[in-house]
Formats: sequence, C-alpha cells, structure tokens
Amino acid sequence: MKIYGYLLGICSACLLASCNTDEGLGGSSSIEGYVYEVIHYDDNFSFATDTFPAIGKKVYINFGNESALGDDVDTGFDGYYRFNYLTEGNYTVYSTSSYNSGKKEAVVTKVKASGRLTKADTLFIHSGKAFGTSMIKGTVYATYYHNGSYRAEGPAQELRVYIRHAGEEAFYDDARIVDGIFIIQKVVPGRYEIGVPSEDKDTEAVTMVIKPITVTEAGVLYTIDEQFNVNVAV
Repeated sequence: MKIYGYLLGICSACLLASCNTDEGLGGSSSIEGYVYEVIHYDDNFSFATDTFPAIGKKVYINFGNESALGDDVDTGFDGYYRFNYLTEGNYTVYSTSSYNSGKKEAVVTKVKASGRLTKADTLFIHSGKAFGTSMIKGTVYATYYHNGSYRAEGPAQELRVYIRHAGEEAFYDDARIVDGIFIIQKVVPGRYEIGVPSEDKDTEAVTMVIKPITVTEAGVLYTIDEQFNVNVAV
C-alpha cells in the first residue's frame, strides 16, 4: 500500500506539472507588441498609403493549438498591447484588417512565450476604401461630328466610361475621361466589361463600345491595351 501510494503521488505530481505547462492563463510570462494600421486611400489614383499606430484596436490571443479565442486586449495610443499572466508555451496573436465591404481578415503572428517577457513581431493591419482593390486604366479616342459632318478628332474629353461585371447588363459605376485617359478605382478581383458610349454620326443613336478585362489580384494597375474609338455628336 505504501508503494502504491508513493507511485500514485508521483503520477499526480507529474500530471499536475504537465497541466501547468499547458498554454493559457495562470503563469508569470507576458507577451507584448505593437499594431500599426496601413490606410489605403482612394481618389488619389495611386496605391499610396499612410501608416499610423493602431489606436484602440482589438488584439486577440489563442492558447497553444486551440482555435478558440483565449483572451483579447485593446491597443493604446501608440499601438502597444500586452498579455499578462501567461504560462510558457506557444501562442497565436492576431488583429484584423477591414475591407470596405465589411469583411475582416486576420493578421497573425506566432509567439513562443518564455521567461518573464516576450516581444511579438509587429502586426500591420490594413483598412481604407481602396484596401484589397485594383484600378483599371484605358484610353479613348473620339471623332466629333455635327449634323453628320466631320468636325475634329483627338483624345476624348469629359466623357464617361462605365464598368459592369462580365455577363451582366447593368453598369454599376463610372469614371470621367480626361485627355483621353480614364482610371476606374476600387475594383476587386473578377471579370469585367468596360463600356464607352459612341453616337452614330448621322442618327446620333448611342451604342456601347465594350472591352473585357480580368482583374486577378489586388494592388495592381490593369491597363486595357487597345484604345476605345468612339463618335461624339456636338
């Protein structure tokens, strides 16, 4: 009985020690780090961004290999966060980027907590109307008529260009043509058709000159190589 009790005590101690090494709360380790927010602006016709400390953003932590949320904290005015009272082990720390559509995407770093304090890699989250989008650029050449008679020709001015999803009838957005050039912003990956109105020189009936283009990734300026040639009644 004494031997049995002794072995049981050893097993219990080992089991307790094993439990204490599991990732989670109840330890004396901490993980700290910073979160920065990258703002993607639209209406600047470029992919220029600004980066600032992420203020008041949620940072989350998962314990070990668990997929369930372990804890969360808010960043301070300088983007700093800290998780305290952790046991030593492996953790997943993340914050979220936000698309204009409302979709969120986790930005993740893996951290091995050891000792009193462990610094995590800086998290860069993204937001802004242009985040996750591309742009489409093209050129339009116009021939101008008046009462069926030729007047002039050259790069189109102050006309509109339209965009729709491939296979659909309705256009959902438009942009202005200046000096024969247009740029359509905030285009997410997908297949599109770009249309420019063209008027019959005699009847002035309007048809759309359509060109297809496929956007495969974000953050790219896609160019329609073949220019649009349209007629304009003046």
